[in-house]
Amino acid sequence: MKLYADRPGRLLVQLLGDVLVVIAVYWAVRLGRGAREKVGALAVPGREAESAARDLDGTLRGTAGDVADAPLVGDTLARPFRALASTSRDLAVTAQSYQDTVADLALLTGLMVALVPIFIVLVLYLPRRLSWVVEASAAKRLMRSGPASLELLAVRALARQPLQRLARLGPGVVTGWRDGDPDATATLARLELDELGLRCTADTR
Repeated sequence: MKLYADRPGRLLVQLLGDVLVVIAVYWAVRLGRGAREKVGALAVPGREAESAARDLDGTLRGTAGDVADAPLVGDTLARPFRALASTSRDLAVTAQSYQDTVADLALLTGLMVALVPIFIVLVLYLPRRLSWVVEASAAKRLMRSGPASLELLAVRALARQPLQRLARLGPGVVTGWRDGDPDATATLARLELDELGLRCTADTR
C-alpha cells in the first residue's frame, strides 16, 4: 500500500493535510469534553438539592419517631413530620431525575460538539485521501509488473489527460508512442505518475 507520494511537493502537502486532520480531531474532542463539562456543571444545584432533601428526610423521620413515642397524641404529632419527610423524599427523587437529565444532555452536547466538526473534516478530506492511496497503490503495483506497465499508463494518459497537457508534449511524443518508442511511452506514463506525485521507473534508475 502506498500511503505517501514520492515527489517532495506532493508529499509535503499530504503530510501537512494528515497532521492538520489529526489536530482538528484532537481539538474537536477537547471542545466536546469541555462542552460536556460545562453542561454537566448545571447538575450541581440538583446534587445540592438532593443532598439537602435527603438530610431533611432523615431528620424529619427521626423527629417523627421521637414524637411518636409520646403517650396518647404521639401518632398525631408525628403525622406532619412523616408527611414532610415524604415530601423531602419526593424532592430528592426529582433532584436525582434532574441530574440524570442534565447528564444525558451533557453527553449529547459533548458528542455533537465533537462529532460534527470531525464528520465535516473527514467527509471533506478522507475520500480524496483514500482515493489517492488506492490509485497510487495500483500504479505502484502496475509499475512492478514490468515494462508493459508504462504502456498501460501511457494509454491512460492519452485517454484522460487534458488536451493542453498533451499538446505541450508535441506531436512527436504521440507518434513515437505509436511507433513503440520507449522514451515517448515513458513521457506519457510520467504524466499520469506526476499527477499522483509518483516517480516513473525511468526516474529512479
